[in-house]
Formats: sequence, C-alpha cells, structure tokens
Amino acid sequence: MRYRVLGPVLVEDERGTRPVSGGKVRTVLAALLLHANRELSVTQLADRMWHREPPASPRRAVQTNIVRLRQELPWPGAIVTGSTGYVLRVAPGELDLHVFDQLIAEAATAGSPEHERRLLHRALELWRDQPCADVASPVLHDLDVAPLQERRLLALERRIAIDMRLGRLDGLVTELHGLTAEHPFRERFWAQLLTALYRQGRQAEALGAYHTVSHRLIGELGVEPGSELRELHQRMLRGDALAPAGRVTVAAAASVPAVPAHTVGHGAELAALDKHLGDADPDTAAIAVIDGPAGIGKSALAARWLHAHAEAFPDGMFHLDLNGFADGPPLEPAQALAALLGEAGATGLPDGVPARARLWRSLTARRRIAVLLDNAADADQVRPLLPGPGSTVLVTSRDQLRALVGLDGADRVTVGRLDHDESVAVLSACAGRDLAAQEHQARQLADLCDRNPLALRLLAERIARLPDVPLRSWVQDLHDAAGRIAAIDDGAARHLHRRLSWSYRRLDPSTAALARRLGDRCFTVADAAQPAHSSRHTARRHLDRLVAVHLVEQLDYDRFRLHPLAALYGRHHGPVAVGSEWGERAC
Repeated sequence: MRYRVLGPVLVEDERGTRPVSGGKVRTVLAALLLHANRELSVTQLADRMWHREPPASPRRAVQTNIVRLRQELPWPGAIVTGSTGYVLRVAPGELDLHVFDQLIAEAATAGSPEHERRLLHRALELWRDQPCADVASPVLHDLDVAPLQERRLLALERRIAIDMRLGRLDGLVTELHGLTAEHPFRERFWAQLLTALYRQGRQAEALGAYHTVSHRLIGELGVEPGSELRELHQRMLRGDALAPAGRVTVAAAASVPAVPAHTVGHGAELAALDKHLGDADPDTAAIAVIDGPAGIGKSALAARWLHAHAEAFPDGMFHLDLNGFADGPPLEPAQALAALLGEAGATGLPDGVPARARLWRSLTARRRIAVLLDNAADADQVRPLLPGPGSTVLVTSRDQLRALVGLDGADRVTVGRLDHDESVAVLSACAGRDLAAQEHQARQLADLCDRNPLALRLLAERIARLPDVPLRSWVQDLHDAAGRIAAIDDGAARHLHRRLSWSYRRLDPSTAALARRLGDRCFTVADAAQPAHSSRHTARRHLDRLVAVHLVEQLDYDRFRLHPLAALYGRHHGPVAVGSEWGERAC
C-alpha cells in the first residue's frame, strides 16, 4: 500500500513508511485520501484546513499547500487539478481504507462463517489507531472520520457475533468489557457482553452487567434500555438458552412490491433505468428519480425494473412508502430511517436524523443493494435516506425532485402516458374482453382516459362488470367532461378522485386557484396571467410549480398544457369549480 489513513497518516515508498511533514499539508493529504478519486473543491479543502479562521486568500493558500504536497509525494501526477479543486488518484490496493472496505464487502458475501470471520479479522487489523490521528482538523474528523468509525464498529460487532456463533468465546469477555467502557451507550456491545457472560455460565455477572448499563442509560440519558437488552434480561431471568447477540446484516429477502398484472409499455423508461444501472459508480450511491403524474405507473415501473434485475442486488432490496402524496402526512425522515434500519436488522437505534442517517449509510456502504423510496414528497425528505456508496436508489414521486437531480446527481426518468396500442391492451386484458373488433371505440376510451394506466384499469373494471354494455355507450358517458372522473372511477373508494386530490392538496392556495382556472388545451404565460390579473412573473412562478408536480406539461418555453385528468378534477371537483377563462387553443 502507498497510503495509510487508519491511524496516523503515512506514505510508503522506497524510503520506507513515513509521515508527511507540515500540519496543513497533512490535512490536505488526509482530506484527498478520504475522498480518493473524487474531486474536492478548494472551498471544501479550505474548510478542513482552517474552518472559522481562513487566511486572507484561501485559494492561494490551498494552492501553496498542494504544491508542497506534490513535492512530498514521489509519484508525479498523483494529484490532478480539476474544474473546482483537486483529485488524488489512488489505484486499487494502494489505500488501507479501500482495502478495508473491499474486505468488508467480501465478508458480506462469504460462503461460510469461518471465511467471513477471517476476512473481518483482516479488515480490522488494518486499524492502527483513530483514522487520521495526527491530523488537527475538527471539520475533517466530524465530516469524514466519524462515518469511518461507525463502519469499524459495525464490522467489530459482526466479527464478535460470528465468534460467538462459532463458540470462540476465549478473550471475548475481556474485549467486550473494554468496548463497553469505551462506548458506554452502544447497546449492542452490552448485549454481546451479556450473552458471552451468560453462555459461559456467569449468570450473576451477566445480570450485574445489565443493571450497570440500565442505571447508566436511565441516570445519564433518561432512557430505558432498548428492546434487545430488555429481552435478553428477561430470558436470562427465565434461564432460557441464548443465541449469539448483535448480528447486523442487510436483509437478503426482497421487500419490493409485486408488479401489477397486465402491466405493459414504458420500454423507453426501462431502457433509461438499464443505462442507470450500467453507469453505476461504486464510490457513490446511484440515484434515479422516476417522476410523472398521478396514476401513470411510476411505482409499477420501478418494481418491474427491480424484479427484472434482482440478481444485481445480492445483498437485498428495500422498499419504503414515504406517503408524500396521500391522505396522511408525509413520513418524517426519522421515522423512515427507523423503518429502513429495522428492515436491515439494526436495533438500539440512535436518536436524531443525522445519527440514524450515518448508521444507515455505514451499514449499506459497499453493499450491492437496491432501495425503492416510493411516493416521495420532496428532496429534503429523501436526502437523509440515501444509502452508502455502491448501492442503487430509485425514488418515485409526482414532484420532479429538482434539488435531488441538481445537487445530488440523480438521473431523471419521466414516465409518459401509454401509446394507443398499449392502452387498448390494458383495457382488453383488465376487462377480460377482446376489443380488437371495437378498436376505434377502444382508442377513443384510451384518449378520454389520457392513456393513464390507473384510469384505464379503473374503467376496465367497470366494463368487465357490465359485459353487455357496448363500448360506444362508455364513450358517450366519458364525453361528459363534468362527469368523466366519476364515470371512470365508479364506487365508494373513488381511487382516481382521491389520487388527483393529493396533488392539489400540496399546492399553496394561489397556485391551486390558478390551476382550476386553466383550460385543458394549450396556453401561454400571458393567458395564465390574464384572468387572475397577475403579472407574468407571478404566473410563470405558479406554472413552474404546477409543472414540477406534473399537473401542467411544459411543451416549450411559453407553451403549456394542463394534464387532462388534472384539468377535469380542478374544474369540476376542486373546492372552487371554475371553467376556462379563455378560448381553447390547439396544441
């Protein structure tokens, strides 16, 4: 290895292993190594070097220290100047941190507990001390080193659990006494200590350890021990046999929902997701935003793709409904993280979103997993839930989640309406009738449903229940704009009505009022501004929000169209039922 950061920062060359001289130069090297092969901007480097007391010219000072570092390193070209900062190129096997991550990844897929144990021991032996122990940078230790510490502790918990499973208890109690003293509020180490003591026949000591941690948690934090410790305590009191405690793994079984029957189309969107998988970067989480209007099939598309590529995610697939557009409030990030961590097998969760997010990222780092975050409200809800590098994330939402694309590097896949043949195929399959002989009327019905899969399925259910009613009668029924949603969505559940209402509920009153005044043909910003007596700037701002949540389509810079089903809901079912305020304009 050329570089070591799992302890004091060291460089290895033909002269041997040596530190890098100069505190600021060492900080630059540590920061670049902790983000090896990724560009760190001058601002990011300066923040780690000086924090609240930067020099008069931070850019020049960073450049000076980069020059000094290049002189220290015997490998010309190792540091590359990028568009905003610098990259330190590191090949596989040259950095101890990368070797650690590789061994942890291999351990996760090891074929036997013995093999996994050996790999974990090799990984943990790379740690000589605290990472970057000789680097005096509070920012670097808070931002970059803290997540590494969590990854080490998780690996240590896994190694201890395997040792106990294999009956290798010699020395474990002593090791766990030291770990519980060093990490007095990490309940999993306490659970492992209790288990090791109890399995060695030291029941009184195990019960004493439980009382120690219980009093400490209550006295210093004001909280009771977690469910894992409480259950262990009860089982020891009953004299039950104890299995090894504290194994944290990523769930291997898929929790992704099944694909609805008779799902067709969206080949272009699936191909875009295929490219997303093929271009995945092992050093980052690959994120795809699947957006589109209500009922268009975003969740079904994500489920189809994940089931088709299940073999690419041997470490598991996760699914979580974020309730972003629904009857109830959106799921809070703290609750969402608790659900994801619970599904991953974690117990004794830390308090607060930042700590849970760090644990989630550490637990999933370098794992080949897929996470489906369904029905997201906005980017702020999603960002804490992003897993560690090497994973794949699909996020579905009616919102375009522009910040997730612009700031977090997500790819966008927008789901469009079905074509006519696909729409007729859905109607035929779901209605249980061959509609080929009535193709003209079937295509008319498809257009009246805006070729929306949800609307087509709901209408097909009605057609199936009334097999003697000819399609022309349904066409006549749906031509009545005021009653079209009810004609599509018969029944007490009012599925289409409710789903359309969720999009309007997320709008501020002024934007919602504008949406209800819009016609269902093409219009311009001036058209939108006129009936509300507002400025073009205000109208464009409202239209931009409507485009973001897929109530309005933007055809070009100054041409828009309200989605037909959304237009019908806004004009005939919203709190303010107002017709179009201007003549229709052909698109």
